Amino acid sequence: MSMHGLRGRQLYQLVFYGVIFVVAAVGALAYMGVREIRHDAAVVAVESSARGLSGAVTVLLNAVRNSNQEMGQGLLKSLKSEALRREFGTVLRDHQNLSAIMVSDGQGLRYLLTRRFGGTVEAVPDELHTAVSWTLLKDGRPDKEPFTGWDMDLHQVDRVLSDEFSHLEPGQVNWRSAGRFHHVSAAWITASSLAESGAGDRLMLSFAFPAEAILSQLSEAERGGAERIFLYWGDGRAMPVSGLGADVGPDLAGRALAPEQLPDPVVRLAVSGLATHAKAPDGAPGKPFSFVSDHEVWWTWAMPLSIFGDTLSLGVAVPRKNVLSTLTSDSFLQAGAVVLILMAFGVLFVLHRNRERIESLGRRREAAASAGDVLDLIRSGEGGRLEFKQTLRFNLKSGKNGKEIEHACLKTVSAFLNTEGGTLLIGVADDGTVTGFDEDGFESDDRALLHFNNLVDRHIGTEFSRYIDSRIIAVDDRRVLRVHCIQAQAPAILDAAKGEEFYVRSGPASRCLTLRQFHDWLKKHQ
Repeated sequence: MSMHGLRGRQLYQLVFYGVIFVVAAVGALAYMGVREIRHDAAVVAVESSARGLSGAVTVLLNAVRNSNQEMGQGLLKSLKSEALRREFGTVLRDHQNLSAIMVSDGQGLRYLLTRRFGGTVEAVPDELHTAVSWTLLKDGRPDKEPFTGWDMDLHQVDRVLSDEFSHLEPGQVNWRSAGRFHHVSAAWITASSLAESGAGDRLMLSFAFPAEAILSQLSEAERGGAERIFLYWGDGRAMPVSGLGADVGPDLAGRALAPEQLPDPVVRLAVSGLATHAKAPDGAPGKPFSFVSDHEVWWTWAMPLSIFGDTLSLGVAVPRKNVLSTLTSDSFLQAGAVVLILMAFGVLFVLHRNRERIESLGRRREAAASAGDVLDLIRSGEGGRLEFKQTLRFNLKSGKNGKEIEHACLKTVSAFLNTEGGTLLIGVADDGTVTGFDEDGFESDDRALLHFNNLVDRHIGTEFSRYIDSRIIAVDDRRVLRVHCIQAQAPAILDAAKGEEFYVRSGPASRCLTLRQFHDWLKKHQ
């Protein structure tokens, strides 16, 4: 019995029993894995909904910051009271949903402007931070009548602001409660971020909003599958968004409530569960979890908005009916199982009728078939979905390994991921000559593949490896690394030596987009 004949029968047996195995595996998945599939779908839905809604809160903050060009860039021209009074007063007039603006640093409060007592109140601590000078402003000018302000615990305010200042990093925004600083009964929420003065001093700029402004922004935002939205504090209190099934009544509206005070049973159960599920053991945000309310399964999650302080989070609750589609229903799975079994019998019958033809296919040498595929690709020439590189890391001009060669390969891969996919052939010259990549000096094929996969994980991201298939194929006794990419579901950003870069394919080239172009690309691909 010849070796080729043995390979032919092995191929037939592999296909025949493979069909049986696949049917059994799919049936087992339908029977045992439905809950896992639904779990993953619910987790993705609830996390996506929360992250989308958090963007609506950021829009509210950006609208205030960007109303002043320097403030939007994190700059303050002057720290003199007159300049801040004029600059912040304009912002308060333009944004009626803004309650106060504070400037602070590592020592604590530097300046405060807030709406109070029928006008605007200005607070400026003395140089030693022992007392506060209060001024009531009317129509933007200091009132002639003496004004004593209110009894602010400046030591406590300085301590909290300096702690928050020390925990913030450039570009971060920290949301926390702020009502106690201003002695107001309503709930205020402050968003803080770092800024700089004209003299280069590092400062913290804080904007205080009434909770109702945050809730109103959330109620009007696109909420995905969420039917309940609420703000959640680490101490167990919550504030539901009205108009989404949370009828809280006038006496409780705009207040942070304990779980037992929440009239909506869905929000009440979600908040109660968050007390034990809100954080993982290592302190990271917890995972979404499910609960049952009135015989209906809900999924909930609280996305942290705070980096430091009050652990303010944005909570959502999504009913399972909004997550599951017809394709994941029990009736569809049962019907699919019947169809799958009938199709399996049909495939097995066809295999049996074509046994000789299948065995003849098995007599072909696998290496030759794979090399033929590569040669077919090379003959088609470089284009939007095909590119040649002669080496993975070795610079032929300088005669040594170079990061620029690895970067050239990685930018092609990231461009394929961000466009329509494609194939990168490493070991092929620009004119289509198969040269192999021996100059790279890898000890073995496994070392070469490991090096390439590590580059992808480090500079593009481990999560994108599922969109990439890499293998080494011998073509005319020369090794070619074939990297096949499919379009990714998320932007693949290349972490390069000079910073993050975003590439797309433009004809036979990989083009790096500017920040504005990347923004336009995101809008088109949402």
